[in-house]
Amino acid sequence: MTHATAQAAPVRPSPLAFRVFLGGQSVSLIGDGLAILAIPLLVLEVSGSPYAAVMAAIPRTVGYLLVGLPAGALVDRLNPRNVMLAMDVIRFSVFLALAVLSASSHLSVPVILALAFVAAGAGVFFETALTVAVRDLVEEDRLVRTNSLLEAANQSAQIVGPGLVGVLSALWGLQVALLVNACTFAVSFVTVLRVLDGRDRTGRTATPPLRTALRGVGGDLVQGFRCLRSLRVVLVVTCLQASANLFLAVGYLLVFYLRDTLHLGASAASAVVAAGGAGGVLGTAVALRLGRRMRHETLIAFSAACLGTTLACLGVATSLVPLLLLNLLLGGSTVTAVVLIRTLRQRLVPRALLGRVTATARVAALAASPIGALAGGALTTLNHGNPRPVFMAAGALSVLTTIAAWFFGLRTGSQKSPEVEPAQDQGALPGAPGTPTTEAGRTP
Repeated sequence: MTHATAQAAPVRPSPLAFRVFLGGQSVSLIGDGLAILAIPLLVLEVSGSPYAAVMAAIPRTVGYLLVGLPAGALVDRLNPRNVMLAMDVIRFSVFLALAVLSASSHLSVPVILALAFVAAGAGVFFETALTVAVRDLVEEDRLVRTNSLLEAANQSAQIVGPGLVGVLSALWGLQVALLVNACTFAVSFVTVLRVLDGRDRTGRTATPPLRTALRGVGGDLVQGFRCLRSLRVVLVVTCLQASANLFLAVGYLLVFYLRDTLHLGASAASAVVAAGGAGGVLGTAVALRLGRRMRHETLIAFSAACLGTTLACLGVATSLVPLLLLNLLLGGSTVTAVVLIRTLRQRLVPRALLGRVTATARVAALAASPIGALAGGALTTLNHGNPRPVFMAAGALSVLTTIAAWFFGLRTGSQKSPEVEPAQDQGALPGAPGTPTTEAGRTP
């Protein structure tokens, strides 16, 4: 690494400013939670079609599959702060437009879906940039704490957001819920603008033009794949996360299992599903506490094994209390693993490649989910509508893949990869965030 391209130490915010930043991101996550229900409700209000409402629920997953990889490459080339600001503007504009168009009765299902896809794509860029920004802002020994707080806010938002939509819609109409959704992204914009340092890692405030940043993105993606392949533990964890999503997708059968197989009723099914969300919040606390005391690789393997065991037990349980406890444990072990996997990538992946590797891992995990859901539904149909063997088989296979991951890489631990400098012929920008880095500075 040459002195000319050495990293300028990031200006870390004060503890109070960093709390303001985390608060802004928590509000932004509530906006994501609002969108979970607001978009399908808006489609139903306009069309009355259940099929269209189902279609409105998929933009986030499809958006990630479409733009996830290029988003990772571009975030590595651009200033993460500027990416976050731009994406907040886009998401604010989308939900403001939906509120205005809905109030004026000039809204159709294709327009809603198109705007929802735009917001989902912007969310992909924002989440990837946030992962990189956290790496810049937080020292390594505080990464678990910060990721736990963000994931706790995310899990809480998925519970609070839909409920808030229901309250706002009942009191003042769906348009007000959409306006509140837009305002959450405005809050995020203000906190990012005021708290994050506007300089990139070379100390410059300027961001390269988008046309320049797009040049050589294909080569950057190849470099990201090579980095993922070279970091054995990160590769094993990525494969483990994808396989876990594959098997966890049978969870889409949970409501069917509770209602049609066990005949527990709608209120019981709601309670079991809510227990999973509560477990997710508890999982962040487990990650925070145990992540300071145990090797992350060991805790990831333990959480994944617990996830698989719980999934198998769901196929055996027949009464409400065990089902509540099992789904609580399932949600907790899943989120614990998610927080620690994110932290592991931030620790081990070179800063210049973090966006690409993060996006690649997430795309792999998300792509596995619909495959698992389709397979679970088909196997249940072949088994005359009985999902119990599907739950048990998915859980057993999840445990087996966890054991394989342990012996293929998690058992031996990890070693941080040295920072690398992307070659200029692969599209690296002189002086941009593709240069070698070191981490320095104080903990916020």
